[in-house]
Amino acid sequence: MDIIEKLKGWLTEPDPGVKQSKDKDNYQKDYQRKDSLEGIDAFIVVSKPYCLAQVEQLCKDIKQGKAVLLIMEKMTPEDRQRTVDFTSGVIMAQEGTITKVYQDVYLCTSKNIGIIEE
Repeated sequence: MDIIEKLKGWLTEPDPGVKQSKDKDNYQKDYQRKDSLEGIDAFIVVSKPYCLAQVEQLCKDIKQGKAVLLIMEKMTPEDRQRTVDFTSGVIMAQEGTITKVYQDVYLCTSKNIGIIEE
């Protein structure tokens, strides 16, 4: 085996510390192992819904006091608008905030989490 073949094999080898989903629709990777989460008491949930039906879980997370980074790049324009409208209603009922971070990216927080813009 020549050096190029070894390099190709090394580059395509899966990282043993990365848990990859077997679900073809879920392309997210879990880069944090459970032992690296000890001592952490605050999390940001990253949500990448591709349809309106998946928005219910992120609203549950907001109601539980979690911060949610909502990335809607895979949604249709109509579903994006409906998601912002629906999520805004949930957030306002919880006295939280929704902040546009980037195009189709929002940070949704409940009232116990503050946002400081610098």
